[in-house]
Amino acid sequence: MRSGCLVAVACAVLAPFAGLFLLFAIPSWANDRKLEALGDRLLAYPPPPETFHTDNTAEGSIALRGNGNHCDYQVRISLSTHLSEEAVLRYYAAARIAGVETEPVSLRIYFERGQDVDGLPTSFIVEASDSTDAGLDLRCH
Repeated sequence: MRSGCLVAVACAVLAPFAGLFLLFAIPSWANDRKLEALGDRLLAYPPPPETFHTDNTAEGSIALRGNGNHCDYQVRISLSTHLSEEAVLRYYAAARIAGVETEPVSLRIYFERGQDVDGLPTSFIVEASDSTDAGLDLRCH
């Protein structure tokens, strides 16, 4: 009988903490899934001709960048190409990759400088950025 009371008291004391944890953890987990899906879509988008992934993973982050109450999603992939910078920029300017919700993401291309060696591929990074309402994700407040 006594151990039953201790279990009941422990549950009564711990339940609010567990509820509070879940209140903030579930939105973070949901946003993590959105970030992972965005990374998967960016990796699945076919690279330009004569271009290949240098790493078959996407690096992503969720944070509040700038002012406001929103979540900013950022995903990067690394590629190498034998194309000119202009050709790569044209290719990705026409790209339509679904964002975290429905609108296409904003893409930026970053080239490594000092790689103008003939015959060697040029490395570059494609960065996808999107934003949603913060909800209860504490990383975005």
